[in-house]
Amino acid sequence: GFVNGGMEQFDPVAGIFKQYVHDSTNLASLSEGMVSAILRDHVGRLWVGTANGLDQLDEKTGKFTHYKNEQENPTSLSSNVVRTIYEDREGVLWVGTGFEFNFRNFPQYISPDDGGLNRMDAPGKFTRFKHEPKKPNSLINNKVKSVFEDSRGIFWVRTSGDGLHTMDRSTGTFI
Repeated sequence: GFVNGGMEQFDPVAGIFKQYVHDSTNLASLSEGMVSAILRDHVGRLWVGTANGLDQLDEKTGKFTHYKNEQENPTSLSSNVVRTIYEDREGVLWVGTGFEFNFRNFPQYISPDDGGLNRMDAPGKFTRFKHEPKKPNSLINNKVKSVFEDSRGIFWVRTSGDGLHTMDRSTGTFI
């Protein structure tokens, strides 16, 4: 993945690259913006995290399905700035969002409320986990940088500037 350069897929047998880029005239092309995360899940689907949402690539057709934040839809992605994608041992897809850098050139990304951790419950349907000031066991920072499940099944969430959390996935609480 590249900053505004799309994504390259290498075929080691043929020794060639296939390029995927955003095309404003093609709604099924890669979303616009930086590619920051790529994951192939346990059934072979390719997921791409961009600065403009989560994309799923159909490698047979070369077309992308887009999952984006919809302000009025609480089951949509919590933010369009996807930073990490993770699949846990149960096959659940987790999407960490939020732009952690405070650059003046990107005012659309610097809101402290932007971001969060998202669990995909069904295609296009997410449960959001975000910081809630009155809940001490909520996510402490909405800028999720990485997610990992260790060999004991402990689910770790790293956020910007506020360290490392463990998450009880059955209750949605963080420590």
